[in-house]
Amino acid sequence: MTIIWILLALLLVLILWTQLEQRILTSKKYTIESNTVGKDLHGLSFLLLSDIHNKSFGKNNRRLIKRIIEQKPDFVIIAGDMVVKRKPCYPGKAYSLIKEISEHYPIYYAYGNHEQYFEDLALKDAENIKQRSLYESWCLYKEKLNELGVFLLDNNNVMLKYKDNSIDIAGLSISMDFYENSKIALNKKDEITSKIGKRSKEGYQILIAHNPIYFSDYVHWGADLVLSGHIHGGLIRIPFLGGLISPQVKLFPKYDAGLFEEDSCRMVVSRGLGNHSIMPRILNPPELVHIKLLTKAD
Repeated sequence: MTIIWILLALLLVLILWTQLEQRILTSKKYTIESNTVGKDLHGLSFLLLSDIHNKSFGKNNRRLIKRIIEQKPDFVIIAGDMVVKRKPCYPGKAYSLIKEISEHYPIYYAYGNHEQYFEDLALKDAENIKQRSLYESWCLYKEKLNELGVFLLDNNNVMLKYKDNSIDIAGLSISMDFYENSKIALNKKDEITSKIGKRSKEGYQILIAHNPIYFSDYVHWGADLVLSGHIHGGLIRIPFLGGLISPQVKLFPKYDAGLFEEDSCRMVVSRGLGNHSIMPRILNPPELVHIKLLTKAD
């Protein structure tokens, strides 16, 4: 009987800790040094937001906004899943957060699987009132973001010029099939090129691709830097082993969080800022990612 009480007490402590841990806002900094970063891009920095799922850090997200402003980035990139599928997008915490950030920095927003869910509603009959209402809310959300000047990178790109150098930021949107069945291949260059074209012929190429499991395909396409999320850090992080499980219930996902490299391409995978439904986060506090680009000396 004593053992049972001890186990119940430990379970209660774990539950309480996980609730407390979700209020902790951590920052992770990465320095990307490469000879493909032009001299006029040296020292350029930006923040990566991912998988916030309408979470708020303090009233009106004041804690997160304060932390973002303290980092003094040149711009902000969103790697998807700001919203939660099957729930109205507008009005909402995600929109309010983006509105506040947009008053300080340019924002480049690519879609995750939750945004893709809303996009796919347009391809369905949407026979019931709830689906029609959700899609209308999504359309209004996008309309309001456009009014704010947010760059929505839904299989398109934007070129940023910095004197003699440039950065091309492309956002890749893939169908829900690629999230639900990880065995489906992107077929290297072909699938990506059919959606967003070939990589830029000039400048440093950033690819925002929410799902990191296709890293090799992003490398073959020609990305210099890939920005991803989706895995939520593996939900439960085990010391020295990393993330335990992916949202698609794959044990020890290869690209759970952090910096990865293949050939000359780097990929930063954010642990994300929130969660949704019944997904746990244990030893896995929310993460705001700061990335600085440096020119590699010859």
